[in-house]
Amino acid sequence: IKFASTYDIPTLAHRKQFQLQLEEQKHCHIDFYRNHNTSSTTMCVMSKNGITPQTNGLDTKGHSSNPASSTALQRMTPLILYGYLFNTICYFLVYALLPTNLTPAPTYCPDDNPNCTRRDLLAFQIVSFLNLSYLGLLGFYTFFISKRASNALPQTPQGRYFGNTLNKGRVLLPEADYVNAVIVIFQGWDFIASFFFEEHCTMIMMSHHLLAFICGFFCLLYEVNPYYAVYFGGVSEFSSIFLCISQLFQFYPQASLVPSSSILSSILPAIETFSQAMFVITFFLFRIVGWAQQLYMLLSDGSYILKNGLLQKYSPGSRWFLLYLMTMGFGLGALQVFWLRGIVDKVLEVIG
Repeated sequence: IKFASTYDIPTLAHRKQFQLQLEEQKHCHIDFYRNHNTSSTTMCVMSKNGITPQTNGLDTKGHSSNPASSTALQRMTPLILYGYLFNTICYFLVYALLPTNLTPAPTYCPDDNPNCTRRDLLAFQIVSFLNLSYLGLLGFYTFFISKRASNALPQTPQGRYFGNTLNKGRVLLPEADYVNAVIVIFQGWDFIASFFFEEHCTMIMMSHHLLAFICGFFCLLYEVNPYYAVYFGGVSEFSSIFLCISQLFQFYPQASLVPSSSILSSILPAIETFSQAMFVITFFLFRIVGWAQQLYMLLSDGSYILKNGLLQKYSPGSRWFLLYLMTMGFGLGALQVFWLRGIVDKVLEVIG
């Protein structure tokens, strides 16, 4: 400091300014160590007005605090790619490990192939079960048990729709990003794989996969809709866990899975009945009653956001997507009602 004051600061005014900058630098260093252990990492930057503290955009957990640094889609892209790889490897691994003496229901085998085992169908079902279980369990836990979908986000139209971008880039509900990422993984993978399975390659199912994929992808791209993503993408899939188990017995009769002498032969009927009952109950609760309630809230929030021009402020260019979500809420809701009709017919058939 003495050297600088002697040779670089010839005037008293400059000397005082230099001393003030040194004091700012000292406080900046103190803030660095304080912030390093609390909320963000700080560094000092020299400008013509002195030394000012700036953050490097990361909090102590490594999450970006700069909304311009990365989007949810960019953060989730590695997980999505690994997810596609995991599903593919899991499918072929399960297919290779399954016994070769499986006997599926005659409906799922051509008459001219006595050696038909349909291991491909069972492997596909297991991959679907893993993905849907993750979505259903994460959504159910976040929405009903931890209640972070309600507690972590402001319960306002802005909070429910823009929640993960309101706090200057801090992700308030990361569970929503994971739900959307797995939607992109499963619906995208299922869409491609279904081309090889005539049982799944139907217009209704393929349209459902495509529409759901678009929802998950653009929720990540625009970083919107965290509250409703947890319900529509997570909670609603809780019933699909039981559907996967029920379909397993549809593809493979119990007698073809275990010998009659096995202790499992007396347990499997109970598992099948329990899965069927739970599917009907959870489908009605989450995909009919709960869906209608959440859709009403989404329509109300969406109308408020559009009326007050909030999209231009929080998510410019995404107006079309909000309209898409509101429209698809109706469309997919109608599909749930269509499926409910088939479920009721099946239940009446069993009872009768």
